[in-house]
Amino acid sequence: MDDVLLINPPSAFSTYKGTKVDVYVQLYPVLSLACLAAMLRERGSGVSILDLGIEQYPWQVLEAKLSESKPRIIGVTCTTPLYPEVVQLSRAIRQWVGNGTVLVVGGPHPSALPVETLLESDFDIAVVGEGDETIVEIAEGKKLSDIKGIFYKAGEGISSTPPRERIKDLDALPFPALDLFDVNRYRCSRLVSRKTPMSDLMTSRGCVFNCSFCGKKVFGRRFISKSPEKVIEEIKHTLSLGFKEIRVVDDMFTTNMDRAKTICEMILRERLRFPWNLAAGLRVECIDEEFLRLAKRAGLYQVSIGFESGDQDCLDSIGKGITLEQSMRAMHMVKKVGLESVGFFMLGLPAESEESMKKTIDFAVKLMPDFAKVTILMPLPDARLFWEWERQGLIKSRNWREYKLHGGGAVYQHPTLDREKLEQYYDLFYRRFYLNPKYLFRRAGIAISRGTFFLELYYGLRTFLPRVSG
Repeated sequence: MDDVLLINPPSAFSTYKGTKVDVYVQLYPVLSLACLAAMLRERGSGVSILDLGIEQYPWQVLEAKLSESKPRIIGVTCTTPLYPEVVQLSRAIRQWVGNGTVLVVGGPHPSALPVETLLESDFDIAVVGEGDETIVEIAEGKKLSDIKGIFYKAGEGISSTPPRERIKDLDALPFPALDLFDVNRYRCSRLVSRKTPMSDLMTSRGCVFNCSFCGKKVFGRRFISKSPEKVIEEIKHTLSLGFKEIRVVDDMFTTNMDRAKTICEMILRERLRFPWNLAAGLRVECIDEEFLRLAKRAGLYQVSIGFESGDQDCLDSIGKGITLEQSMRAMHMVKKVGLESVGFFMLGLPAESEESMKKTIDFAVKLMPDFAKVTILMPLPDARLFWEWERQGLIKSRNWREYKLHGGGAVYQHPTLDREKLEQYYDLFYRRFYLNPKYLFRRAGIAISRGTFFLELYYGLRTFLPRVSG
């Protein structure tokens, strides 16, 4: 019998179903759970992971698992749009296992709203921030009042402990327990990966920048990184488990450019051959041509870049700290080197107007990345902007199910624009970008050369006709 069962919620991979980016959904083992499991296992706890996100009948699978296994502790990870389902999950688990099992929740949402999370669910403990050491101390039976970084139910009320200090030495952490996942059940479309199955890799934690829309409740603003040597060993370990591609999910992989280049040099020196991509939005001022060329030689084929807006006032209104000129220079370098690019854009920034949205669309067409993703700004509760708009009375709903980055609901009143106008320009962005003749001609040439023309045609239809069946 395992001491601890870690659970990924049923809708973890389907929150964007039916949206403009439905075709970009990827299936991959949840790295946060793999990291927690590795710590538990290293400290002597039996642990298993149940990924309900890949199950066709998740609730039946969960009930069967709980019937055969009686873990002492069950942990669930929770983002904001998954919160209502996670609450439902806690109640179902409690009904099945009774009061003898400790239910723990962690992730961005409970880190932002721990008291509300506990009051509205059957969880006993909410972990705030990094959970690596916290989950181990819970499993070891340490007195809750002595465990830093938690909120917990105590009698009729909620108690809390002081914040836990950030982990300073990431090299001391064990490799994520990716072996606890069935690698053969994780498949990605050729549109979003070169090879499959794919695994996430996090080589650092924390982002030193201060964009108001970005959550900082788990890893904070201090940049803490693994050594290049540790990263290389983790890459080797991941590939040995059968993964064919790696998706680097650091908040900002190039925060320390010398370190980023060293990792690429070591990949080449070790003759490691695998495709990899930088999935988080690289900052345009933190890219140089030397790094891009080196990374491409080391197997990098795709970079995602956070352009956000084509209007400087809008960029300034979120504290982005970049200029349009830097964005254009970064895109020029990426194209010059020959890397595939994904551009991230947002509509509905605090200083947004109809004119600035037109500028953003025009800017995206001018930059012409290989793929563009636009969202209507969603202020999540682990980000500063949510609380700024809350104080201004602009947050109109706490129906967290509607807080999706794509296809979310009208949960706030924008300072200057109505929801219908935002949605109008959201649709216009995708039409103007993907139906642009220059773009279509360029993508057709690339798709033909790669042998993916009909595949990309199919995905294109699904982007604009979401009801086209899979």
